[in-house]
Amino acid sequence: MSFPESPRPSEEEEAFYVQCRAAYLAVFKSSLTNIASKQQLCRALQQAGRNPAHATLNKYWTPRTSKLNFDDFCEILKNEKKTEESELMRAFKKMDLNSDGFVSHSELEKALTTRGEKMTTEEVNAIFSLADINKDGKLDYAEIGHLVIGQNGIMSTPAVSCVIRKVKAVGGIILTASHNPGGPNGDFGIKYNISSGGPAPEGITDKIFEISKTLQEYQICPELKADLAKIGKQIFEVDTFKPFTVEIVDCVDAYAEMLREIFNFAALKELLSGANHINVRLDAMHGVVGPYVKKIVCEELGSPSNSAVNCVPQEDFGGHHPDPNLTYAADLVNTMKGGEYEFGAAFDGDGDRNMVLGKNGFFVNPSDSVAVIAANFTSIPYFQKTGVKGLARSMPTSGALDNVAKALQMQLYETPTGWKFFGNLMDAGKLSLCGEESFGTGSDHIREKDGLWAVLAWLSILAARKQSVEEIMKDHWQKFGRNFFTRYDYEEVDSDAANKMIKDLETAMFDPSFVGKKFSSGDKTYEVAVSDNFAYTDPVDGSVSKNQGLRMIFSDGSRIIFRLSGTGSAGATIRLYIDSYEKDPQKIYQDPQVRTIGNNPSQLDPGK
Repeated sequence: MSFPESPRPSEEEEAFYVQCRAAYLAVFKSSLTNIASKQQLCRALQQAGRNPAHATLNKYWTPRTSKLNFDDFCEILKNEKKTEESELMRAFKKMDLNSDGFVSHSELEKALTTRGEKMTTEEVNAIFSLADINKDGKLDYAEIGHLVIGQNGIMSTPAVSCVIRKVKAVGGIILTASHNPGGPNGDFGIKYNISSGGPAPEGITDKIFEISKTLQEYQICPELKADLAKIGKQIFEVDTFKPFTVEIVDCVDAYAEMLREIFNFAALKELLSGANHINVRLDAMHGVVGPYVKKIVCEELGSPSNSAVNCVPQEDFGGHHPDPNLTYAADLVNTMKGGEYEFGAAFDGDGDRNMVLGKNGFFVNPSDSVAVIAANFTSIPYFQKTGVKGLARSMPTSGALDNVAKALQMQLYETPTGWKFFGNLMDAGKLSLCGEESFGTGSDHIREKDGLWAVLAWLSILAARKQSVEEIMKDHWQKFGRNFFTRYDYEEVDSDAANKMIKDLETAMFDPSFVGKKFSSGDKTYEVAVSDNFAYTDPVDGSVSKNQGLRMIFSDGSRIIFRLSGTGSAGATIRLYIDSYEKDPQKIYQDPQVRTIGNNPSQLDPGK
């Protein structure tokens, strides 16, 4: 029996849901958490841009109410009109009795206990405590919407996520070339992160795009020239009742403070500068992570200053491509091959991706990297305290993490490509550690992938196990088996031809007789177990992402994946991922390129 599909929500309904969820997560860690008090309901409504009156709160929170869930909150928002900013400004001016731009506790108490719907002293205290973010005993417009900028305008993407969460900002704007070419003639983008610290979901970015198409003009403040080098608050007079505050913060401090709570810095310092210290080589590739590496790894953990190179951020990344892989980080690879350093790492332009190398240039595949961190999570104090709620990888990433999840009996999520899918699981308390094949690794300490975090995680494992990178990796393969993984990118392919190829593949793969077919390559035989176009249903909000890539999954876990993207004027990009699983101890140490060419499931010969 077949059932009709549920009608797809309209764009307006999806945008409304995204706004509800963003407001809810600004107050609670998960959309599964219930509202437990009238004060919490008030705060959540305020985060959604409502200004609920006492009567409004009483309408939804009656003497019989003990809790409200996220669905209840969405229904309330449908009924309550959003408060206009001008209305808030008028309200602040009325309470600001001496017109100094601030509202003191006594002024707020007088306004709320003598006018209109009178509140009790306890209710006033609760509201003041929530609104007085910096605890200076007064409320000012800056606490509602001031601007926080990293010193000299530079901040890594992980640090932005960290600061958004720390200061409880409504969001953050990142101007970045990411891992693309920089400079006046290079690639450049604007990225928006929401209050959880993670990338804005499509519902929000689509809405921003639609609004951008209707803009007729915009206003600027040419006289507002903030000194980006000076730490502290700078006040500017603008066309509001309260001066505008720009706060310049040290780009490293908050992030470093967070890392101290995650890792055992004493053990890391012994590893990097103790009597039996190891030599490391870290290449910031002239991206934004350079100052973080210098201050944390060199100054605080004691690694020699010359162990970190290319640490001065440059607009054009020193004329190089800041992509942490074997091609663009070739200088680091060649240096590591000399045998002087036991550990090496490279970072991308905005500091969220990384590549790990061992002595003599031993390469750690990013799919293996997250699997090793998962298998050794007890080496990291943060996970000792929180445990590991779940593991996740992007669909094209190899199944190395799956092997660990199965052995440790942990939940494993396979998501489409895009860190926002991980963030949703983290916000719901379902995910602790995740990674993707494109050199991104991270955990639920923030809502972005984090290159320096991944490097410190690896160094923590080295400190705990007293082994080299190569020894740790080979022990891992002996225990869990090895996923020989490789990826081929075919760029600027004719779009029509690329689409035809994908259609032809679908025709062959979706034939009912395809599942169960056996193919041979070299000394291995592969039997097709699953053949599909990957679709993902988010276990948190139920949203569905379809057509994420063609998958041939074989009975031993090996896979071939085809993904088509960028079918624009510049042509299409076809990505081919090959993931061949091997558990034979005699074969797991072969070179991946040799192994995937010699036993390549993309070169299968049917009938052998």
